[in-house]
Amino acid sequence: MASRKESINVLITDESIGVFQQGEKNQPVLSQMIELDKHVIDNGYIKEPEVFLSVLKTFFKENKIKAHRLNMIIHDQNLLIREFVIQKSELQKKTIVDYIHAQTGRTLHFPFEEANIAYVVKSETETEIKVIGIITDENLLQDYYDVFDRLGIRHVNFNIPANVLYHLNQVSNQNSASRIMLVSVFDRMLTINVMEDAVPAFSMIEETEENLEKYDEMIENYIERVANYYKFNIKKGEVSIEQVVLFNFARTIEDAHLEKQIKPEIKDLSFSIFDKQSIIQSVGENLEVCFMAYGEQFVAKSEDIHHFHFNVERVKPINRYANYLLVLAFTIFTLTTLIYIPLYTFNEDINIQTNKNNILQHQIDALNNDSPDVTDYTQIEKNYSNAYDMINDQITNPSDYFRDLLSQVSGSLEVVRTSLNSDANEIKILISSTSEMELYEYLILIYEAYGITNGDDPSRWMVSQPERRFVSSLVMEVTVYYA
Repeated sequence: MASRKESINVLITDESIGVFQQGEKNQPVLSQMIELDKHVIDNGYIKEPEVFLSVLKTFFKENKIKAHRLNMIIHDQNLLIREFVIQKSELQKKTIVDYIHAQTGRTLHFPFEEANIAYVVKSETETEIKVIGIITDENLLQDYYDVFDRLGIRHVNFNIPANVLYHLNQVSNQNSASRIMLVSVFDRMLTINVMEDAVPAFSMIEETEENLEKYDEMIENYIERVANYYKFNIKKGEVSIEQVVLFNFARTIEDAHLEKQIKPEIKDLSFSIFDKQSIIQSVGENLEVCFMAYGEQFVAKSEDIHHFHFNVERVKPINRYANYLLVLAFTIFTLTTLIYIPLYTFNEDINIQTNKNNILQHQIDALNNDSPDVTDYTQIEKNYSNAYDMINDQITNPSDYFRDLLSQVSGSLEVVRTSLNSDANEIKILISSTSEMELYEYLILIYEAYGITNGDDPSRWMVSQPERRFVSSLVMEVTVYYA
């Protein structure tokens, strides 16, 4: 089979990739679903780029695809639709996209760092311009472009589901309604887009884990609420939705069920479920994921000017190679300054220190030769020395006892004089106070704290009750004995 060189259309979800490529000449249509492992794509963002690239490479190789152009539909969960009213006096020499970017962080706030904006002018007067902006994450587009670039695809167009479904409905049903609500039903998600003459006027997305009955009620409720909101809030009661078209992408819900449960409840609106039978022959069994990829070809062929293709600025190959050279040069410079030069200097320091160590070793050897022999003590002498050291370590310095006694001095108590008789293990301390009661309390405190009891407590060292002698009515000499 010859290689497929026509452009290829894809819709990528967290679970799968829907691919559609119109056959050229005698080639059959390529319509296929590619299953993805969990967490390769998460909420539309590529989490495992190498795995994602490997899946696409395998698919392209098996189907002999060498397309140089790819059309990708960005999922509704990665899109924001906003209406901007811009005064022409504020534009001056700015483009509309530059003006919107300038408002980011001031009057506009997006849930991502850098926005990519496509827009269409909805209406214009002498003083102002009304613009519909489609906004997505620039980094998300760049990540997909990186993968497609490695597949050899040089031209990538990013489109929005509402635009695809609108044109598909126009082609399939020859619908001429100017205000149409497009409702997309997925297994765990509902999206609603209102289009005015091929231009989005409203968009919403709602996820759910409800059972089928509750899901039916939610679909009915949102259709009616959005229709009322559009009529009374956006259009101030002047016009209303002309037609509601429901697209069923859910694998677990049949069209017949939606026809039976929802259509009778939508009484005041022209409601219909998109008939997929007309495209089953082209799309095949993979209808759910290949449906929008199939519809993208009608957007490309449409004469409508509102294509909403996002402009993704890419780094030119020559600039990329220049950046690689700069990175390589910086890496070499970094390795030289941070690794080689410090390593060389470190080796020099090691050699210098080694020479110093050798000189010191020679000096030690010379000193050892000149030093007298160390006396060899007997074991009995060593035992006596060890016993003395052990006993000496256990002797308490009387200064510790002084600190204990002074630590109990408080209030108006003042130490006048202290003395120590080490032969009698006696400490005398002369204290004064403004109250005789405080003097007596001091005696009680030190004995309670340091008097020896029946227990083995090294902190209790006082062998008897402290003795007292009044030098005057408010000056008392205290005598204590330690063990």
